Amino acid sequence: MAAWELGTVVKLFRKHTGLSQAGVARMVSIDQAEVSRLERGLKQIRDRRQFVQWTDALGVPEELLGLLPAVDPRTSASMGRPGTTDTGARGYAALPEGPGQLLLPAGRSVSTTALPVLTLPAASFLGDSLRLDSRPELDAWRTMPMRALIVVNRIVDGAVRQFVADARPSGVHATADPVDIPAAYELDDLTYGVLWAVSGFEAALLGDDQTLHTSLASLTASPGSPLAADHGLTEVSRMLIGSETAARYILGHRDHMGDAPVFWTREQRGEEAATWLFFQHKYRYLERMAPRRPGGSSGRGFCVPETAVASSPAYERVLLFLAIALMESFGIRTWVTDDGGFAHTDGFALSHGHRAIIASWVRTDGASHLAVTTRPGALRAFADVTGHVSQYSATAAERAGQRLAATAEYLGLDASWLGRRCAQLSAVGTERLARPRSRLLGLEGLEAACRFVAEQLVIIPRPGRR
Repeated sequence: MAAWELGTVVKLFRKHTGLSQAGVARMVSIDQAEVSRLERGLKQIRDRRQFVQWTDALGVPEELLGLLPAVDPRTSASMGRPGTTDTGARGYAALPEGPGQLLLPAGRSVSTTALPVLTLPAASFLGDSLRLDSRPELDAWRTMPMRALIVVNRIVDGAVRQFVADARPSGVHATADPVDIPAAYELDDLTYGVLWAVSGFEAALLGDDQTLHTSLASLTASPGSPLAADHGLTEVSRMLIGSETAARYILGHRDHMGDAPVFWTREQRGEEAATWLFFQHKYRYLERMAPRRPGGSSGRGFCVPETAVASSPAYERVLLFLAIALMESFGIRTWVTDDGGFAHTDGFALSHGHRAIIASWVRTDGASHLAVTTRPGALRAFADVTGHVSQYSATAAERAGQRLAATAEYLGLDASWLGRRCAQLSAVGTERLARPRSRLLGLEGLEAACRFVAEQLVIIPRPGRR
C-alpha cells in the first residue's frame, strides 16, 4: 500500500480468496486483461482516489489506507494535496468511450455507488455547450429509469476533458433530439462532489423508502424520544431522521429565540455538511431560522480541525465550503475554529441571556441530544464557546466575501476557481447535472450557495483579516 503497488495488493487478494482475474475484474467493472496488466506491472494507479476506489471494491480494511501516502511521491507534489491552488479536474481519469460505470467511493456514512455511464465523443462544441447527435444507443440510454449519466469527451489544448449530465431529459424534450451538455458540467472536484453526495444520499433513501416513510410519519421531536426505530435503516436515513428531529425541535422554540440567535454545529466533513445542501427539510429550516432583520448578528460556529481537512478529499472539502457559503447567503456569519477541543460540544442554538436549545445528531451514535436550558451557568458556558470561536476564527473578516475567501484558503481550495465554477453552474442551473429522484432531496441549497459564491468571489476581495 505505502509503495502504491496495487498490482501486488490484487495478487495477494486473489491468493487469499481464490478468485480468478476475471472474478476481480467483475468486482471492479473492468476487463480481465486490465487486471492482468496491473498484476504484471504494465498498468499503474497513481491517483489516490482511484486507488481507494479499488480497495473499496475489494473490501480492503479501511485502517490499511493509513499506509497510503496522501500523494504518490513519484508524481508532482502539487497533485491532490490540501493547500494547493490547482483545484480542478486533476485525478479524474478519463472514462473510456462506450457504456461503463463511474464508481463513487464510500464515505463514512455513504456507501459505494456505481453509476451507469455512456461515454461518447462530442459532435461539436458551440458556445457554452457540447452537442451529441441522436443515435440509437444514446436514445436508449436516456430512457433508463435509474440514475445514469452521459459523459462527453472533448480534446481541449491536447488533453481529454469530460463533461457529464443526467441521462434522463428534464421537461418535455424528446429522447430523439440532440443532447446539449453545458460546459459548466465539466467533471472536476465541484461536479464530482455534487454527484457523489446526491447519488449516495439518493441510493440510501430510495432503498429505505417504505420504512423511512413510516419512521418519518411517526417522528416526534421531544427530549428522550428515540432517534429512529432500528429497522435496518442505512446510515444516510438515520442522518436524515436525526437532522429532521433536531430541526423540528429548534423550530418548535423559534418564537422564543429572538431576532439573532447564534448556533453551534458539529459538521466537520463535506459528507455531513452536504445535508444542508441537499436535504429538503434543512433548506426549509434555514429559511425559517434566518435573521429576521438584515445585518443582524446571527452566527454559526464550525469546528473543523486541520486533521479533518487533511484527511478529506478535495470534493468533500468543496461540499463543506458550499455548506458554509449557504449559511452566509442567509445572512448568518460563519466562524471556523481548528481547536479540536470543541469537537465534542453538542450542537445548540443560543438566544443571548434567555435560553439555549441543545439539538445534536452528528456523531451521536444514533441517539439525538435534545434539551432546553435557561440556567445562567449553562448560558454563560454556551456564550463562552461562541464568543471564543468568533474571536479566534480562522476565517475572521468583516465581509462575507472575505470570510469565504479565507474559508477556501483554510480548506486548501482555490477561491478564484470556486467563484468561476459556481458562476458557471449558476448560469445554467444544476437540474440537468444531478436531478434528485427522492422527494426528500432537493437542489435549492446547492443553487443558493453557488449563486452566493459567484456573487462574492468572482472578484476576490482583499482578505482584511482582523
